[in-house]
Amino acid sequence: MLEISDSKVQRIRKAAAYVRGATLFCLLAMFLGTHLPGIVSPSFSMGDKLLHYWAYCILALCILASWELSKGPLQPIHFFTVWLACTIYGAFDEITQLPVGRSCDGIDWLFDIMGIITGLALFRIARPLLYQVILRKAVVSR
Repeated sequence: MLEISDSKVQRIRKAAAYVRGATLFCLLAMFLGTHLPGIVSPSFSMGDKLLHYWAYCILALCILASWELSKGPLQPIHFFTVWLACTIYGAFDEITQLPVGRSCDGIDWLFDIMGIITGLALFRIARPLLYQVILRKAVVSR
């Protein structure tokens, strides 16, 4: 069984708190950015689509990282849950823009989903790096 020292556990908990904060900040920034009237024009803009893509990629990464650092190694069901929750939030975000005079754009939602999938894949690939970065100082100080 793998034993983790108290200092490493504390570093992981501290990192989890930071990432949870980043996740909440990301959600708040995304909601405000899409629900304040007139910030982005309703016409097709590749810059707007890339903003959707990267915002949802970062959101998925933050949720996965905070969940894993808080609860331990994630399983495929966790990845599916994050995909589903972010996809539903993306649809909710688009639909709730109508009351504030913005457009509900299915292409934006498609870019949201592509960003989510990229975030899931990046987390799966870079997961070991997450722990290396968090635990680096503890390992170097030995």
